[in-house]
Amino acid sequence: MTSLERLNARLAGKPVDKIPNMNIFMSIIAREAGVSYSEYVQNYHKLVEGNLICAEKFGLDSVSAISDPMRETAAFGAEIAFPENAVPYSKVPLLNGVDVNVSALNRFDPLDSPRTLDRIKACELLRQKAGNEYPVIGWIEGCLAESASLRGINDFLMDLAEGADYLNELFSVVFDQQKRFARAQIDAGADFIGIGNSVASLIGPQLYERYGVSWDKAIVSYIHGQGAKVKFHICGDITALLGLLVQVEADILDIDWMVNFSTAAQLFSGTVTAVSGNFNPAGTILLGTVAEVEAEVRTCISQGTETSLIAGGCEIPAAAPDSNLLAMDRVLWI
Repeated sequence: MTSLERLNARLAGKPVDKIPNMNIFMSIIAREAGVSYSEYVQNYHKLVEGNLICAEKFGLDSVSAISDPMRETAAFGAEIAFPENAVPYSKVPLLNGVDVNVSALNRFDPLDSPRTLDRIKACELLRQKAGNEYPVIGWIEGCLAESASLRGINDFLMDLAEGADYLNELFSVVFDQQKRFARAQIDAGADFIGIGNSVASLIGPQLYERYGVSWDKAIVSYIHGQGAKVKFHICGDITALLGLLVQVEADILDIDWMVNFSTAAQLFSGTVTAVSGNFNPAGTILLGTVAEVEAEVRTCISQGTETSLIAGGCEIPAAAPDSNLLAMDRVLWI
């Protein structure tokens, strides 16, 4: 089976020759492409080159345009810093200060902004290079995550707790831009759109139900309407959010290592969502022996269902030994 066939079959609960390996690689991709992290996030040619190397070398069953959370933030007008070997960040939040003026945000065409265009071109080149061998995963920021980048995380969390007046206006603007950016990547060849919404793990179920779930459900529905699938990613302990996330109806939900994988798999069994996870990426895969890696992956497999996927709960560190990454993939063959 090709990786594309394998993933689609697994999501449908059909027999596969291997449980899909859905590890998130970013710094490893930069390493394998022989470039700094800064170049990886700004040069789609190197992003694509590194993805294809890693898929072949480590058995990944997808190639992805994931890189950093500052693509849309830059397009909205923020000045972005690019450390040589760390994640880009916004130098000053666009919506800082007491009076939040959402109307000042740039409504961008993803094809006209250099950072969003770079990701669109990555999807296009990944499709050209991967053909029908691998599923191509584009990427956008979730509504809460992007709003936090624009406002600044501390002020944004305070505003959520206090029910600030501007929030729904901001979410509406972000949602409109999510749709445009997702559609452009789908048009470029993406089979899936990844949605990163890590802030959701910080706010608890009451605030997520009030401010997050409806927007997440809406963007997932929109992407489905454009003919693509969704991989939804929230870092951290989302145990308290799992019941709400059933409503989002993503095709894949990443489960970080702090969550009981068996509980998540059983909760989503029989739904449209397959869970993916969930060994500790900074634990055994980085520091353990080959035997320990194999044992942890087998534990994840035993806790899953016929649609579950296997991956670290979040990004695999660049220093993870090749031997552990290869051992992890070997166990997935059925």
